[in-house]
Amino acid sequence: MATDWYPSQEGRIADGLTINCIVGATAVEENDIVKFGTSTAGQITVIPATGIGDGWGVAIRAAAVGYPVPILVLGLNKLKNGAVAAAIEQGQVCMNNGDTTVDSCEDLVVGAGTITIYGGDSHILGLIMQTTTAAADEILVLVGRCT
Repeated sequence: MATDWYPSQEGRIADGLTINCIVGATAVEENDIVKFGTSTAGQITVIPATGIGDGWGVAIRAAAVGYPVPILVLGLNKLKNGAVAAAIEQGQVCMNNGDTTVDSCEDLVVGAGTITIYGGDSHILGLIMQTTTAAADEILVLVGRCT
């Protein structure tokens, strides 16, 4: 199990860059990794990420359909390890693992075919800041395009 450097805190650890978005067809919960919702003129809409690598930010609070929600796009956030192989290493870049957990891009590509990082619908979510060997451990992730 990774050492929890912030045992009394969940979610966002340090202030970073957030953008306000509108919740699309599905409500978001606090700490959900989000992807784009249906395109709407004059708005950035988000819904919870459901496919491997389709998440690009983290919801700072819960919000219902049609309401604004701040999305962390750059900053330190605590997320859950959803690693296929359980172990992920400090310094690896990560994507969401088809839900609100993260795994290293390396783990997700091995055995899953090719995942297109630049272009397509896959996005690097951030940089893993601490090593863990246990699935579902909470780990620090520097959210943002890190490559």
